[in-house]
Amino acid sequence: MKAVVLAAGRGQRLSETGPSLPKPLVPLAGKPLVGHTLDALAEAGLERALVVTGHGESAVRQGAQEWARLPVEFAVNSRFHQGASYSLAAARDYCGDEPFLLVMCDHAFSPELIGALVDSAVSHPLAGDSRVAADRSPRSDAYADEATKLAVDDAGFVTAIGKGLAQWDALDAGAFVCSPAIWEALTAVSEDCGLSDICAELARRRRLGTVDVSGLFWYDIDTAADLREAERLLAAAATGTATRR
Repeated sequence: MKAVVLAAGRGQRLSETGPSLPKPLVPLAGKPLVGHTLDALAEAGLERALVVTGHGESAVRQGAQEWARLPVEFAVNSRFHQGASYSLAAARDYCGDEPFLLVMCDHAFSPELIGALVDSAVSHPLAGDSRVAADRSPRSDAYADEATKLAVDDAGFVTAIGKGLAQWDALDAGAFVCSPAIWEALTAVSEDCGLSDICAELARRRRLGTVDVSGLFWYDIDTAADLREAERLLAAAATGTATRR
């Protein structure tokens, strides 16, 4: 299965790390975010990936090439200051009519979480549906407050998505397995939309399922405080003292 890494963002909320550093190159525990993402893909058994760059394109490309342990290709989203829909559209030719894995470069993932998504697509073929990694046991109420939330029906399909949902069942962990039907959803939404808008369109069509990744490591890194907490969690995991808080 091919993988697509969205890595076009500027990372303005991570300004404490230095205003000139593209977000994919912000260091987490001595390794850039894009390096962590590509490592997780390689360790989960993915054999190739497309990195969609934008802000700081040449630097991000060089950083990804330096850290990649699997073959990597690149596409450029020159409209990175607009919605993530442009980054996804830049991957269309690469993906063709095949299912693919989609991950955000500003999330840290364990290889086990990536593997759970891939295993889901292999054991239960997508048949036109996409699936989102869904965490039903978030590490803290404070973390859940900031995360994108999912309302999920009894069959495991997402019925609503958004940060402001009052009633929700899981958190969106920022990783997906996508069927080619996602391209139809992409064309149905406005050009300047975010990934959550595309997911909402899939949910409206009852085409967004879930893969339960509760208990597997992931962390959405938007701010310098997020970066520090992710480093704490990674260090704790390395020493066997990890706690969910």
